[in-house]
Amino acid sequence: MHGRKDDSRSSWRGRIRFPFLAGLLLVDLVAIILLSLFNYRVFYIESQKSYEENFISYERNITRMAFNNIENQFLSYMRIPDFYFAAVPQNEAMLKAQKESIIGDPESIKALTDVLFMIQGNYPYLYSMDIYYEGTGTVVTGFGNVHEADEDKLLEFCPWLGMIDSADQSCLIPMGVNSYPTQEPVMTYVRRINSGSGSIYAALHINPRVASVFISEDAIHTLMIFAPDGRLIYPGRDGDLLSDMPSIANDIEEKMNISGEDRVVFSYAFPETGLRYTYFINYSLFRQLGMEQDRQLLALFVVSIFLNILVLSSLSYFNYCLYKRNIRRFSEDAGIPVSGEGVDASLSSMAAQIMNLHHTAQSAKELRMINIVRGLVLSKDGEKAYPQVYGHFPGWYVRCFIIEAEGREGDLMANMLSEQFKAENEEGSVGVLCTFISPKNTVVLAVVDEEKHLLDEITRKIIVLAGDLYVDEGKLLPLAGNGFHESFLSAQEVARYRFLLQAQVLSYDGLGIDGRKSSGSHSRAVEQLEKDLNSQQPESFMAHLSPLLEDLRDGGFTIQYCISVLSDIAVAAYGYMLRSQLDTWIVFGYDIREYAKQIDSIDSYREWMHQVIDTIYRSIRERDENVDSDIRQQIELIISKEIENDISLSLIADRLGMKPYELSRTFTKIMGKNYIDYIKDRKLLKAIEFLRGGMAVQDIAKRLGYRSPQYFIRIFKENYGTTPYQYRKTVLDAEER
Repeated sequence: MHGRKDDSRSSWRGRIRFPFLAGLLLVDLVAIILLSLFNYRVFYIESQKSYEENFISYERNITRMAFNNIENQFLSYMRIPDFYFAAVPQNEAMLKAQKESIIGDPESIKALTDVLFMIQGNYPYLYSMDIYYEGTGTVVTGFGNVHEADEDKLLEFCPWLGMIDSADQSCLIPMGVNSYPTQEPVMTYVRRINSGSGSIYAALHINPRVASVFISEDAIHTLMIFAPDGRLIYPGRDGDLLSDMPSIANDIEEKMNISGEDRVVFSYAFPETGLRYTYFINYSLFRQLGMEQDRQLLALFVVSIFLNILVLSSLSYFNYCLYKRNIRRFSEDAGIPVSGEGVDASLSSMAAQIMNLHHTAQSAKELRMINIVRGLVLSKDGEKAYPQVYGHFPGWYVRCFIIEAEGREGDLMANMLSEQFKAENEEGSVGVLCTFISPKNTVVLAVVDEEKHLLDEITRKIIVLAGDLYVDEGKLLPLAGNGFHESFLSAQEVARYRFLLQAQVLSYDGLGIDGRKSSGSHSRAVEQLEKDLNSQQPESFMAHLSPLLEDLRDGGFTIQYCISVLSDIAVAAYGYMLRSQLDTWIVFGYDIREYAKQIDSIDSYREWMHQVIDTIYRSIRERDENVDSDIRQQIELIISKEIENDISLSLIADRLGMKPYELSRTFTKIMGKNYIDYIKDRKLLKAIEFLRGGMAVQDIAKRLGYRSPQYFIRIFKENYGTTPYQYRKTVLDAEER
């Protein structure tokens, strides 16, 4: 009876155990999923949506305000003809040139230019202004240049006339099409004003800054302005958008894909001017601006996750208490003495500890083996440690291989190779020892008997297992006499030759290292490179460098000698920089002599040296251009101050802190003429200035230091083809008329 009662209790417990535990785990899982989804919805999606809406609203308001400001500016310029060409007495100065020619009438010209300069002062973004008076054929360019133009010269002075339709009263010419007279990209507004004597054409050249000053334009923001007929008047910073831009209607605010990028587009047309302003904002700006808010949202989300963890921890602790209490009761009922965690937990913990001990023992064994093998390689007494590894193996010869494991772990590579060669190690005819000497280098020692009949087979297998990794093969040496260490050193020496050769497998015997030459006749080649440097012939330098590098690569020289020659070339470049007064740290940011020692291949050295030579010559050119410009300015200033005195080459050299012969050698290059011709031309220009002021020829000759008036007259006639008297009478009098 009692047994049946226990059986029924056990059966009852077995029936409820699974649903009870599964229910608790399900509650925990559902709780964390629901809380995380809720946090994600509230703290991220909704906030992102709100931020995007605020961003679009802000940009809309700012853009519309900027468009209004730009529109007002255009309106003000388009109304200039209405204000200054209306038939009222106040505009007489502007209209007189239409009624009668003002050429030769200084008062009328002055009155006209005064009004134009007043307009220029009142309108800061009016770059220039042209007027064509059809009735008299008078043309005004800029703000004060008055011309009398015939049909042949009209388009030369007013090229914009050929860009407008004769039927139009006004038109806008796109930026960049009209360049005269500003020589700058401008937007041009042309207006025809009807009058009784014909028409007056006024062209206003508007600086594009009238747009960019009111609205941001950079790599992300682009503004375009279109004329009423759809022509692009202002292309903005990114005119290439126009080729991929879809049709855009007036008064839109939307996102669209242009040139493969999402952009927010605001486009509005204004009825008064008929202009349509279109503003593109790269949507990546939204992401950049939203990064700070994303960080805040992330912080909030992390806090929410932390709260979720607290809730889950509380539920788990509650589950743990229930589970612990039931396990203890079940264990006591079964009569099994267990820890407070129950029978299953105790057994699992014990099994885990045993497995940990096993793994620890295995790891210690493998680590001890790796350390012993490393001692064979690195120690000069490695032969004594060999019996600890393969005491039963009768080895006679050893060959070392170094495998460059690149990004792989060297110890993992060593373990993998050890597993591959276990069978061979047990045969007793060949042994393979593996270790690593750095995270990137695995060392394999192949030990063979006196017959060496398996050496080729084991070598091929090592190369196959290395795959595409570099393998450096050392010398085959007898074990006696510290063969492990010596073979390893020979493999390291092979690895150094990867500076010259990039083959997958390099061997000591194949490279013939023992027979390589440690000297050569490359000093003459280095001297030739120095000559190329001094003569500033980079093409000749590279033409002589390439065969030199190829000879070092294929000429059977030791790596020490090759590196020494390359170091000499770097030292030669460094010496040339010193002679040219260049600092290697300022030009390159490092010492080129030391950097040359860090280059890993001869091909990389070739490319680097090409960059070095180009950089040195570019630095010299930039420095000389700056120095020449500075000296030219100082020379012109000295001559301007001393033009009426005796200006000698020594005087200028003394002011510049130079030797006269140095200045004489560089004067022609800097000033474009030799010293004597330049001073003569400057004195004659000063003489013309005195002639304009009405000074007598005798006084000019005396003031400018000529030895006699006759000598001055002869020099003047040689240069201008006329005497000073005739020049004043013909040229200067004609200018005054």
